[in-house]
Amino acid sequence: MARVAVITAPNIGYRNTGMLTVDLAFESLRRRTGAEFDTTWYTLHPPETVPLRAAAQGTDFPFRFHALTEHLDTLRDHDAVVFWGDFLHARHYLAQDATNRLLDFGVAADRAAARALLNRALLLADQPDDLLARTLGYGGTILHNTQSDYEDEQYGPLFARLMTRSHRVWMRDPLSAAKVAHLRGDRTTEYFGADAALLSRPGDLDHLPTTRWSRDLPDDGAIGVFLGARTPIPAWLPAFCQGLSDRFGAPLEWLPWFDRDVPSQVAHIAPRPGDHTVGDLVRVLSRYRLVITDTYHLCVNAWGVGTPVLCVGGPEPAPTTDDDYLTLSDLKKHVFHLAYDAADFYLTTLPDTPEAHERRADRVVHLVEDGGAGAVATRVRRHADHSATAFTETLTSLLGTAGRP
Repeated sequence: MARVAVITAPNIGYRNTGMLTVDLAFESLRRRTGAEFDTTWYTLHPPETVPLRAAAQGTDFPFRFHALTEHLDTLRDHDAVVFWGDFLHARHYLAQDATNRLLDFGVAADRAAARALLNRALLLADQPDDLLARTLGYGGTILHNTQSDYEDEQYGPLFARLMTRSHRVWMRDPLSAAKVAHLRGDRTTEYFGADAALLSRPGDLDHLPTTRWSRDLPDDGAIGVFLGARTPIPAWLPAFCQGLSDRFGAPLEWLPWFDRDVPSQVAHIAPRPGDHTVGDLVRVLSRYRLVITDTYHLCVNAWGVGTPVLCVGGPEPAPTTDDDYLTLSDLKKHVFHLAYDAADFYLTTLPDTPEAHERRADRVVHLVEDGGAGAVATRVRRHADHSATAFTETLTSLLGTAGRP
């Protein structure tokens, strides 16, 4: 049987629900298509590096991760290598998040050693061309890459080699896709793929265990709220949320997408009592009337099951230090909504007049109640399904030629 190596971003303790849905989507795709191959999962730091979050404990996930840096030589034993999702190839990720984690966990002695190891692990620096020729990238992003990144003598040549010699690449946003088209000198191939989490269709994750927590919604629905994790909450936002609750006749409910306390600004929004599982967090999304959040993959997953999202984001500041992680930038949220003509649902934190806020609320209510939000959700789903077909056909073809002269 063919063997596929899947390389994903680290999600220690399964703390990040959205990143978990990215990983689960690869298995959703394999199950749905009936593809027959063995999958080996790799990441920089396996989830068990730290204790698993309570919502993930006891769940039989369809993968077991190996530490990528300890198994680099095994990649060549696979018929295909798939980089799956996230910022894995962005220079700022290698220099910031990934390097700092290698140092934190004692995997590398210093920053130079960490970067050298990351070049081997994520840019395949010492792998032969024939391995790159059977490598696919899906759902990644290089949104923040600039010309100065490509002039980095460590990063530029290795990144260009990976992007140009890989068998096929799909990026999760159209700007990253345009950058790859420039690098490959190819204006005809489609490089804009969906976010990998969207390759799970509604119902694909129903195998995850759930409890009454995700079933006990009010009969008239509720509005799920998760704020303060990625973007500071402006003073006017709690009242805006309450106004939408009143307009829809649906109560606000705290959705614990991550394990964190409810911010003081929205402390009046109560979480539903009882313990929940990761499966509950995913399953409840389709039952909400609306989701209000500042968190990228909560937006993605809610739109993916047809639930409208009011996405809160701040203006895009220029990074001031190397500690300003660009992976946490609000830009990815804004670009996602722009890509699907959903800017009506992107709510900037910039101050505005009460009249302007009222007009925005009117627009959101109108779009949700009169079908505009449904049109956005359909657009997201159709693109994801089209992209999923292209990816699976390419992977199947690649595996079909494995071992042939």
